[in-house]
Amino acid sequence: MQVPSFLGPVIILVLTLIFSICMLSYFLCIKSSARNRSGCSDGRVTTTTPVSLLEVKVTLPVEVICGDKIVVDKYDPRELAQIPKTRLGEGTLGSLFKVVLNCGSIVTIRKIRTELIRGADDLKLWINFFKEIRDEWLLPILFSFWYGGEAYVLYEYMCLGSLEELLHGSEGIQFSPLNWGIRKQIALCAAKAVASIHNQLTKNGEALVCGVIKSSNILIGTDFSACLSSYETPYLVPTSLIIRRNHGRIAPELRHGRNYPKNFTQKSDVYSFGVLLLELITGKRPSMTNLGEYILEKTKKDGLKGIYDMEIGEVKENMIGMARVAQLCVSREPKDRPSMDKVVSLIQGLPE
Repeated sequence: MQVPSFLGPVIILVLTLIFSICMLSYFLCIKSSARNRSGCSDGRVTTTTPVSLLEVKVTLPVEVICGDKIVVDKYDPRELAQIPKTRLGEGTLGSLFKVVLNCGSIVTIRKIRTELIRGADDLKLWINFFKEIRDEWLLPILFSFWYGGEAYVLYEYMCLGSLEELLHGSEGIQFSPLNWGIRKQIALCAAKAVASIHNQLTKNGEALVCGVIKSSNILIGTDFSACLSSYETPYLVPTSLIIRRNHGRIAPELRHGRNYPKNFTQKSDVYSFGVLLLELITGKRPSMTNLGEYILEKTKKDGLKGIYDMEIGEVKENMIGMARVAQLCVSREPKDRPSMDKVVSLIQGLPE
């Protein structure tokens, strides 16, 4: 059957209208879908609230390095790892922080620089070893764990922070200068802490060493008693790295001597402790000033009374005695340095 000629344009018009209606419907559907995805419909906000990224809790694998069941049940590793922290000090092994937990407890936690340690097996071995050492002058290890690829060590909290902060101040914090009585007490506590380490033996029967004794690792309690932290460092971090990071506190035989092994000894610890005494006496940072040379120059010019921190006030007899103890400790030859037990006796024997 032949289609009338006038119907051709009509059919084309109808098909065009159908196509236009279909396209319009398609674009309206796309627009409606976009509105729904943005949380809007017909100009009104829907009741569906997108999930905030802050509400998403990251969960990483946890592995306990050391800690009894009571401690493990008390502290949540995920909370310890993620909760905001206040920096107390910086050590070769890692940064030390104050942490206020959600339950209200306050603890000290060190985030280990895992890229510096010798290995995960060494970390577990030595942290467990040092956790068993209990002494009132050593900051106790409570708990240690891996969270993802990061390692943490939990300690008791000492409320006045580090000696470094008390002695030199901290950004945004003002401290009253430490009087000589407090400095002498801290020196005695620190000496007892180092002597305690020196009287311990490894499982192989070797005498323990501290590596470096410095003010950032001396933590202070409310009564100005002091505890030593980071005593595990020389067993986890290469000696060469510790020496490189602690200029001004290292015994000369470790820096440029040829007749001695490049390993920490109890005599090199005594030298490092002597530098700490000089820091307490002069109020100067060892990293900024070679305190051994400074003492020699000042005593030649002004005598022992010329070396003291001006903030201390009047120079007393026991202050001069402490300077002599420090000079013995920083003797150039290791054989001329006293043992730490002897240092404790010398400080205790100073007049009040």
